[in-house]
Amino acid sequence: MKVVPPLTITPAMLTSATVAEPDTAQGEVGWNSATAYAVGAKVVRTTTHRVYACIQANTNRDPATDAQTLYWVDVGPSNRWAMFDLLRNTGTIATSPLTVRITPGLRIDSIALVGVTADTASISVSVNGSVVYAYEDALRSRQTISWYDYFFGVYDQKETTAVFDVPPYMNGEITITLTRASGSVACGGVVVGQAVDLGRTIHGAENDALNFSKIERDDFGTAVLQQRRTVPKTSQQTRIKKAAVNRALKARIDLNAQPALWSGLDDAASGYFDPLLILGVYKRFTITMDQPDDALISLELEEV
Repeated sequence: MKVVPPLTITPAMLTSATVAEPDTAQGEVGWNSATAYAVGAKVVRTTTHRVYACIQANTNRDPATDAQTLYWVDVGPSNRWAMFDLLRNTGTIATSPLTVRITPGLRIDSIALVGVTADTASISVSVNGSVVYAYEDALRSRQTISWYDYFFGVYDQKETTAVFDVPPYMNGEITITLTRASGSVACGGVVVGQAVDLGRTIHGAENDALNFSKIERDDFGTAVLQQRRTVPKTSQQTRIKKAAVNRALKARIDLNAQPALWSGLDDAASGYFDPLLILGVYKRFTITMDQPDDALISLELEEV
């Protein structure tokens, strides 16, 4: 089990991106001090990388300073920055290929992409212009477990990819590229950071979901269905060495009500990898010291 506390990506770290700000292709409009805005108008402020909605007609009321007051309300990140906002159900949408370059300036060993719509995702790390790490994942695939599947199986969209073996260079530049043969690509979240080892996941892990859909019946028994979001959650136990318990305690404190990437398995080729990979928060993080040299961690995780 690994957990990756996400590094907060700052404007200084985002070296470049193929998504403009404001992104006129997605209908974004930059704020202009001379424009008279009506209620409901939305603008992007490039100084804060946020989208604001007008709640009272105004002119020359800067949303960067007057947000959450009488004139503007913050409604989320701009399209360029949506992939780095892990607290909201947001994502970046762009024409293919979508390429971003990040220079963290810190040692990182893990990178994950979630909420992805693309045919392929590639991740590379360069140091002083030389590529020291490269990875590519085909996100359009099908599970072939029989001859019928081989000939007639339907291709599925894989929405998550993650790597935990990135060389931890201080001066590495990360390049992430999403490509698609037709249609726009999307990325719901980019997680970059150093993984914390929480031990080895033991048998009995569970994947479940919170279903917010409404299923009701009228007086005649007819079903009335209102489809809403399903929030994935997992529960698992890990076995960890006594010497690593303090590190797990620190992770529990640092990740209190903070989203992170949790991976129950290291092997991305395993059929259990995706069901135990979640970008979310812990609802339970119990450490049971039941043996002289090992401890048992019980986790309940819920997607943000």
